[in-house]
Amino acid sequence: MKKQDFLNKVKKEGKIELVEPSEEICKSYLRKADNCLKSAKLLLQNSLYENSISMTYYAMYNSLIALFF
Repeated sequence: MKKQDFLNKVKKEGKIELVEPSEEICKSYLRKADNCLKSAKLLLQNSLYENSISMTYYAMYNSLIALFF
């Protein structure tokens, strides 16, 4: 299945929706990403490696969501 066909299919099924860009939402996700990164650094400094990795993941995730907006 071609990429365009797949996207049209999931859009028709109501599984995805196109939304207008929003600078406010973008900034909100960037703030969340920044807070996650700060938390990750604190956790790393306290040798809580697994938790630090999780917060780093969420920092990247929130940054990516910000790019979508």
